[in-house]
Amino acid sequence: MTKPIKIKNLTIGVGIPKICVPLTGITKEQICKEAEAARKAGADLVEWRADFFEGLLNKQACDQVLEELAQILGETPLLFTIRTKEEGGNTAISLEDYRVCNLNAARSHKADLIDVEVMGNPEEKKGLIQELHQEGAKVIASSHDFDKTDSKDVLLNRFQEMEKSGADILKMAVMPHGFEDVAAIMEVTDEMRKTCEKPLVSMAMGSIGAISRISGENFGSGITFGTVGAASAPGQFPIGELRSLLEALHKKNREG
Repeated sequence: MTKPIKIKNLTIGVGIPKICVPLTGITKEQICKEAEAARKAGADLVEWRADFFEGLLNKQACDQVLEELAQILGETPLLFTIRTKEEGGNTAISLEDYRVCNLNAARSHKADLIDVEVMGNPEEKKGLIQELHQEGAKVIASSHDFDKTDSKDVLLNRFQEMEKSGADILKMAVMPHGFEDVAAIMEVTDEMRKTCEKPLVSMAMGSIGAISRISGENFGSGITFGTVGAASAPGQFPIGELRSLLEALHKKNREG
């Protein structure tokens, strides 16, 4: 049974899935402009996809962006993410640089959540999660497969391994090749939430997986990703459209 997590004024893991808007700008100016637009559009939380940032390995440059984002976003929580090329992201980065950049973000106390890809080098990532917790950050353990959707047994096992990482929220994204793949990730998430206390986030990417981005309230996914500008993954809805769909489904759920 899921135990919701509160970050600032946002509660994740109960009710309508919370809408997260990714920032994919290359320069500080682009990132801040996107953040302003996301805040005005009513994002529940904002993800800085730092793997797109031209100054990723420059601590001072990252600190400046984090400082400005904190000022722009106010009480809107900020998720800091370095998505690696191995998991569909925009940067090839060493394990040590990955560790240092994430720790720097946590130590700034401007990022409320840190995304950690846990399936590669799991022991090192488990240690990183412990370090991030010591700095006061909450952690999303993530796994992304941009090629395929594994069997339900494999997906469930992956969620269970992610749970052992010590992270606060568990996120899994897969690429479906038919509706049976979309059904698989939704069914596995529903199964996992029966025994896991941590909030879960899951989605099937691409147009065929769109249903998974709007129906998380029904199968147990607590965050969905919407766009204000460029999408960070295939299948994301614009935020206004996404909120209307989420609210319409929520209303129907309450009627039932």
